[in-house]
Amino acid sequence: MQGFLFPVRSSVLSPGALVARVLPCYALAEPRQCRLIARGVNDTYRVTAGADAFYLRVSVHGWRTRDDLDAELALVTDLRGRGLAVAPVVPRDDGELLTSLPAPEGERFAVLFAPAPGESVPDLTPDLAHAYGRLAAGVHTGADAAPNAYRRFPLDERHLLDGPLASIRAAMVDGDEDLIFLERVAERVRGRLGVLPCAPPDYGLCHGDLHPGNVRFDAAGELTLFDFDCMGYGWRAYDLTVFLWNAYGERRPKRWRETRWRAFRRGYQEVRPLPEGLDEVMPLFLVARQVWLMGLDCADRSGWPPQWIGPEWLQGTVRPIRTWVAEYPILAG
Repeated sequence: MQGFLFPVRSSVLSPGALVARVLPCYALAEPRQCRLIARGVNDTYRVTAGADAFYLRVSVHGWRTRDDLDAELALVTDLRGRGLAVAPVVPRDDGELLTSLPAPEGERFAVLFAPAPGESVPDLTPDLAHAYGRLAAGVHTGADAAPNAYRRFPLDERHLLDGPLASIRAAMVDGDEDLIFLERVAERVRGRLGVLPCAPPDYGLCHGDLHPGNVRFDAAGELTLFDFDCMGYGWRAYDLTVFLWNAYGERRPKRWRETRWRAFRRGYQEVRPLPEGLDEVMPLFLVARQVWLMGLDCADRSGWPPQWIGPEWLQGTVRPIRTWVAEYPILAG
């Protein structure tokens, strides 16, 4: 076996090699340093160049195609051109935005982003939620008016429910009562999503991940949005519901959730009308988002599923769906 390189499923790229082989493609100050700060569906490295900081995102092999990434970066560039506060892509010296990397498991792609100014604010005030809603509306309006036809996947019932459920089934072979309940509710939601209209302006390009962790606020309360990795064509009601779903995930008190959700909606409505029937379909998208996240947890991308995936995990992640079924008649059988 001398000279044979054993295949791998998911590699960790050397920060030193990224400094030596990727960062020279950019007009960055010296000295340059790179440090891995997060692993997931993408690996994120913090880059310092002189006094400046950037973020290098390296996609996991097979997570996104080149067309997917080209569409994401084109949208970010178009929105920036329309004056919207989204974190910009940093081009290479040759004008390209993507760098192809021949990793052991196959091709991966690196892209450099400038940081969003300001800080993360986990405990959003109603005023900050209101500002976030206005920016979300601006993104939807800007995407509708942008000159490009972006080649991205639909955020439909197959993406939100079918694929994730297949991953959950594969990880949860026991098939206990929680899984049976989840399958039953998901099928109910799938049927209702399948008849929703797919026409503008309530259907179109979505950010796909509008939770507070993807926005930064500066000292003046101005905000900047980033991380369009989950963007796709879907119901704008889903895009907005992600904000409320996150408040449930953080186990916020009911009053906290309601005041921030109202403020977020009010900000959105000041820029463009809310999606028709948002209140009615919102519970469907709460469930769809929860199932999608559960599927993301269970997806076998590295050959080593998380050790914490088991009956207790399933019980805990299904618990909010049980709450929503009890609260919203549209989810009841």
